[in-house]
Amino acid sequence: MRITAAGVGFILSGVLVIQVHGDRAFGQNQSPPLNHVIIPNPTPRPPDLKDQYDTNSKDQNTQKELSVRNQLRAREIWLQSNQLLLLAQQLDEEANSAARTSSMAAKAAKVGKIQKLAQSIQDKLKSD
Repeated sequence: MRITAAGVGFILSGVLVIQVHGDRAFGQNQSPPLNHVIIPNPTPRPPDLKDQYDTNSKDQNTQKELSVRNQLRAREIWLQSNQLLLLAQQLDEEANSAARTSSMAAKAAKVGKIQKLAQSIQDKLKSD
């Protein structure tokens, strides 16, 4: 038995007619009427079990945040300590040099910077 192109077209058109009329017969319209209101499901959604019971991820996030803060704090202390050391070495070189070209005001300003840096480092070391 051989089916021709005309036969296939006839069969498809028959299926299409049955499909369209069958949907109307069972009240299955594709689009709702214009005055149709869609109300969302009022049933509350249960909480996600992972969010409700997985406190481990919250603890891990807190630990990561603390670790990052501590690393930044340690980095700031390290940078300020290096700056303090550099200023102290410069002041020492100026004090020991034979040609005392810098004035007492410049030395006093460096001493003031050294004191401020030392106090800042002490404060950061005390705060946890």
